[in-house]
Amino acid sequence: MVFTVNNHIWRLEFCRPNSPNLRRSNGTWTIGVSDNSVKTVWIADNLSDYMRERVLCHELTHCICFEHNIDLPIETEEWLCNFMADNGREIIDLLDSLLSAITYIAA
Repeated sequence: MVFTVNNHIWRLEFCRPNSPNLRRSNGTWTIGVSDNSVKTVWIADNLSDYMRERVLCHELTHCICFEHNIDLPIETEEWLCNFMADNGREIIDLLDSLLSAITYIAA
């Protein structure tokens, strides 16, 4: 699956939980990785729907940071990605609701 961020093409791939693609540079294992050098997001293929959505949101936030040259200390970037994974759906749902109401009022 492909997607575009800031006019750059990225790939989304699902892989087995023991895939080397899910091993971080420090040797630890994870369930999602975004690699800017190959423009690919890998996600473990055994996640529940709930976890798949959270991990995908987290990894997409990394992609957005990469593509907009947002260079944060790794702890801060991880906090931001976790914040989006925790709250992104609520923010977007609220935005959609408010924009619908504004469009209805303006019409």
